[in-house]
Amino acid sequence: MSIHVKSKSSSRLGNGLLLFILFTGIILTCFTGCSEAPKIKVGVGETIITAPIGTPMSGYRRKGVSTGVHDDLFARSLVIEGEDGTSVVMMTLAIINLNYTYMDKIRAGINEQTGIPVNNIIISCTHTHSGPSVGGASDEYKKLLVDNSIKSAVDAWNSRVPGRIGTGSTVELDLAKNDRRMQYGGLTPDPEVGIIKVEDKKGKLIGVAFNYGCHPSTLDLHNLEFTEDWPYYSIKLIKEYVGEDVWVAYYQSAQGDAKVGYTAELSAVGAEMGIRNFWYAEYKGNMMTWSVLEALEGISTSGNPVIKATSDNFDFPLRESYPISAKEAERRDKTAKEKLAEMEKKADTIGKRVLDKYRVDVFLSGLTLGCARWVEKNPNPKPIPMFLQAARIGDAVFVTFPAEVFTEIGLKVKKQSPFEKTCILGLTSGHGGYMPTADEYLEGGYAVVMTRYSPKCEQVLIDSSLELIRHIADVDK
Repeated sequence: MSIHVKSKSSSRLGNGLLLFILFTGIILTCFTGCSEAPKIKVGVGETIITAPIGTPMSGYRRKGVSTGVHDDLFARSLVIEGEDGTSVVMMTLAIINLNYTYMDKIRAGINEQTGIPVNNIIISCTHTHSGPSVGGASDEYKKLLVDNSIKSAVDAWNSRVPGRIGTGSTVELDLAKNDRRMQYGGLTPDPEVGIIKVEDKKGKLIGVAFNYGCHPSTLDLHNLEFTEDWPYYSIKLIKEYVGEDVWVAYYQSAQGDAKVGYTAELSAVGAEMGIRNFWYAEYKGNMMTWSVLEALEGISTSGNPVIKATSDNFDFPLRESYPISAKEAERRDKTAKEKLAEMEKKADTIGKRVLDKYRVDVFLSGLTLGCARWVEKNPNPKPIPMFLQAARIGDAVFVTFPAEVFTEIGLKVKKQSPFEKTCILGLTSGHGGYMPTADEYLEGGYAVVMTRYSPKCEQVLIDSSLELIRHIADVDK
């Protein structure tokens, strides 16, 4: 998408002025663009998917289970039905990820009740690190998760009305940080925020969605309350401005190396950081709010956009080699553990941040050992087939990514796409794990030392995404 840099500071844009701009934009839209009867239908829905207290949590190696609910977790769905009957569901779930078997159940349930083809149903996960471990949850919760996810889409389908939809973008430079480049400023490679604006036939706003690559992981492993993390605050404040009855949703993008301002290694060992709290989650979430609201009024909508969808399965290769042998990895792991034990005896004299470094060394050596053993036990591994999708809404295209893909890969797809407006929907295939760029394998570190994916996956994903995009484009390039 084309990027427009705008100020997000509330000190430079008063709340009253922002409300005036939004109101004026809606009125102008009605006068200039609502005269033609819409030929599409749109619908939105949301349901609660919060797990019971006591359910294990996902995202970190926590020592305890959930003890409370800070804010509910939601399944949110947008349905668009084109003039020719082509219908697309775009669902976002506030959980860390979801196995493809659950996604298949959700798609089947939606299809059964709406007739929407299963291949036209996109399911993305926000990747909150303060949600339930679905695999460790009760059977009752697993059923609730599937049933309520289905209901969010069915509600959207049943509530659809003739309407209008538009897409646009802005940038948010300060929310996401590249956790592998914190010593170099940490600027995220892809600061783009994709925005979807949904209106009824009279131009009344009924839905807003934003798409951005960043882990919802402000809260660390010490937090035992369920929360959508920073997107909760973004959604909450956007609704305060546009109306509590307006559906607002967050769709994850490529986010493998995008966090809120910390390194993954220190986070994994539970290092104390002053930013890992709800205050900072609200601070970060509000950054997104201002960016979305300032761009929203400038997005035009159409009642007759082209609606298309396509999908296919693509093979993603796994690692066939590893930089060190399992035997060498065992030696390094043993050495790291011995060094940590030695330094822990000196904890009162060396400082906790120095001790954190040795804890990180043990953490990484353990990951390295695990992957080195896996590679040796799995020579010539078979590639993993992954289900990828693309949906076109007018002059914009949304293409899905599996797993936790690094932001740079998404950026390459955007730059090569025939659509100026190209958005990435992350964590959609039902597969987990990090998918770094090929260049990152040379540097090692968290994500790289643990991934089972081959460095070749970067190009496979780029080529697969562009192939799908071309299927629903008007140009063959």
